[in-house]
Amino acid sequence: MRAASGWAAAMIALFLILFLALAGAAADPETAMAPETALAEGNRFFEKDEIEAALEAYAAGYAGDGLAGVLAYNAGTCALRLGRLPDALLWYRRAEMAMPGDPWLRDNLAMTRRALGDPPEGAGRWPAGRRWLAPAGVALAWTALALLILRRPGAGGGRGLLPLVALLACAAFAGGMLLDRYGPRAAVLLAPCPARGAGLPAGSEVRVRPLDGGGWRIVGEEDGPRCPAEAVGLVAP
Repeated sequence: MRAASGWAAAMIALFLILFLALAGAAADPETAMAPETALAEGNRFFEKDEIEAALEAYAAGYAGDGLAGVLAYNAGTCALRLGRLPDALLWYRRAEMAMPGDPWLRDNLAMTRRALGDPPEGAGRWPAGRRWLAPAGVALAWTALALLILRRPGAGGGRGLLPLVALLACAAFAGGMLLDRYGPRAAVLLAPCPARGAGLPAGSEVRVRPLDGGGWRIVGEEDGPRCPAEAVGLVAP
């Protein structure tokens, strides 16, 4: 009975992982252009000095994976060339998520932030995200399932531990997914937002929560004014 209950727990964890992964994939928006096509089109426009068209092409192919880092970096460079500093900061922050530590990106980010000025007091840059929770949960769950399968039938001790590890790992995966989807979202203000008394200028890096009627509320501004949807650019949509 213990072995059967262990298998049942492991299978429940596996099915929950697959369900959440498929649900997350189904919720991802489709891009208007394949990343490879967008990169080629954007480069072609950029070489012809058609910067506006290049920015639109790079943005059309950005999906947060695959070539996301290159597309976001190129889009940020186009926005910088066009003088759209908040948009440039937004695209560079997206690129930073895919290419952390890139020296050119780091320099361009610093230059853009200097051009925008120092952020207001209390509105500094957010800490690192917790997106690693979901893949870590998946890895732990698969490891526990593999150990459960390879375990010798007569092995004693820790008989119910592996299913418990699988369930805990599955809970970590689900928690990471929920935190990433429904928790505070990292954002760059593309237009001034009246918050924190004097207001936050465009280019401020903040965390926001969605409002039922549309728009966003800056975390920590429960009683303050709301930001319209067009004034907020999500770093990881």
